[in-house]
Amino acid sequence: MSTTTLRVKTPPGFRVDAAVLRPASLSSMSVAEIERIVLPSGNESCAVGDVFQVSHNGTAVSQPNADEDTATLVIDGAAPWLDRVGAQMDGGHLAVHGSVGDYSGFRMTGGVLRIDGNAGHFTGCEMRGGRLTVTGDSGDFAAGALTGDMEGMTGGTLTIHRNAGARLADRMRRGLVLVGGDAGEFAASRLVAGTVGVAGQLGSHFAYGMRRGTLLLARRPAHLPVTFTGGGHGFDVFWSLLVRSLAAEIAPFSQWRADRLPVRYTGDLAVDGRGEILVAG
Repeated sequence: MSTTTLRVKTPPGFRVDAAVLRPASLSSMSVAEIERIVLPSGNESCAVGDVFQVSHNGTAVSQPNADEDTATLVIDGAAPWLDRVGAQMDGGHLAVHGSVGDYSGFRMTGGVLRIDGNAGHFTGCEMRGGRLTVTGDSGDFAAGALTGDMEGMTGGTLTIHRNAGARLADRMRRGLVLVGGDAGEFAASRLVAGTVGVAGQLGSHFAYGMRRGTLLLARRPAHLPVTFTGGGHGFDVFWSLLVRSLAAEIAPFSQWRADRLPVRYTGDLAVDGRGEILVAG
């Protein structure tokens, strides 16, 4: 078990790309080697040692085939100038104390990333696996796709305890996204598949162009899209399995019961019409 801790000592004065700071790779390096890592930022750059105080606890993972999930990285005192935290992370545990910038968990494939604070735009963008938790708010395009790309999130679990911005889960194809607060406009837009849950209010144009997948709502929205219609019954088994899978997640989703079926609507009839909105509130 190896734990690497990076404590912010001197903010760089510009945004930096933190994608290279991954638990598994840092666990096999010495403190001096970590301090020499360069963090790029456009035409500028800085070394890890210029920004962070570095410390190691435990035994480093030096074998090529060692279990990456034993590696832990802690970033203490994070701030919004830290972009791409956990980007392309494929294992281990990364705990961030403080808020971060954009692209956290970008194309993440494995491991556990927890952000105790707010996250910027494109959180969990094109995420493929693992678990990403944000205890505060997230910006726009969480679990979405980059401009011009055809697929958003394709696997894993993204949990945002408070509010999410616009275009939540845009073009999402697979995985689970849960928001404990409100979501901005165009939530679950162009959803291909997967499950998206929102506990609070929704902005306008939610489920726009939804092809398949499930949108879970804890509150009935003021207006349902005109391209959705009553979805009938007969999904008892699906609902019981879904509720069981949500039991370990955040409230109110963890509190739903199998014997209290939600109201179901299907659509978007302007496209395939095979998506569904389940209103459990």
